[in-house]
Amino acid sequence: MAKFANDRGEMVYFNLVEKNGRLQWVVKGIGDTVVLGRDRQKKKSRIFTQEAQARAYLDRNGFTTCLY
Repeated sequence: MAKFANDRGEMVYFNLVEKNGRLQWVVKGIGDTVVLGRDRQKKKSRIFTQEAQARAYLDRNGFTTCLY
């Protein structure tokens, strides 16, 4: 499980999970951090089926790896 942070002080966990026999990538907000859904809904987590899509989401929102 990796922890990512952005310049606004928001933090998320980025994790690979197996669900229903398939690999999926989860971006989960830490604390009050919200993760934007497909139609800009504010959610606590979001599931991606492809790693490239999850990485693109993290890059778009300015998340980079942080040490913990």
